[in-house]
Amino acid sequence: MRKKIAFTLLLCVASTWVAFAQNTIESIRKEYQNVHEWIAQMDDRFPSEGIPPEYFDLNVVQNLPATGPHHEHIRMYYGELESEEESDPYPPHYLCFATAKYNFAAREFYEEYLYDDKGQVMFIYALTPDVGDEMVPYELRMWFDGEQLLRFTAKKMEGELNSVDIASLRKATFQEEYSGKTIAEKYQQEAYRCWDRAYRFLTMFKGIDENTYL
Repeated sequence: MRKKIAFTLLLCVASTWVAFAQNTIESIRKEYQNVHEWIAQMDDRFPSEGIPPEYFDLNVVQNLPATGPHHEHIRMYYGELESEEESDPYPPHYLCFATAKYNFAAREFYEEYLYDDKGQVMFIYALTPDVGDEMVPYELRMWFDGEQLLRFTAKKMEGELNSVDIASLRKATFQEEYSGKTIAEKYQQEAYRCWDRAYRFLTMFKGIDENTYL
């Protein structure tokens, strides 16, 4: 209930002067680009190629009532914080980027979450068919400065749905349907679900990180 109340307040409060924000849409886009460039350099052939891969990988395979086989692939990339002791070779980690790909029956979902080193979500991207009752894929994007929503956009897929796999959907054409500093009612349920998942991933990451060897 507290999360729902907090998110309702978040939806109602619009950004006033972005210039005073710690994060701006432009700075978040730059950080998002930097993270993707960093991930692209990771190579299993290191040290002959790229940089060493460092991430947590979780694969879930289930058979769910009514919807059947369910596959969920979550990957969490992490950065390093400053150690309390300068000579510590194993500094603490923080979650900086997470991706999730999963299905319910034939419906495919894909999400990305970008975080700062304080554990606050900065950006959420979601490719989802669960907006309204149309069963049409949408792209939802949310930019945050702390708990303040800077911008929300919703894009709807154009044309016929020939394939439901994420790789094909990400190549499809999407037309902007809404953009604003608040979230219209049509998108609120799915936006809240993603916002909630963003903080669930933080909890999941902490649980894994504290229970691995280092």
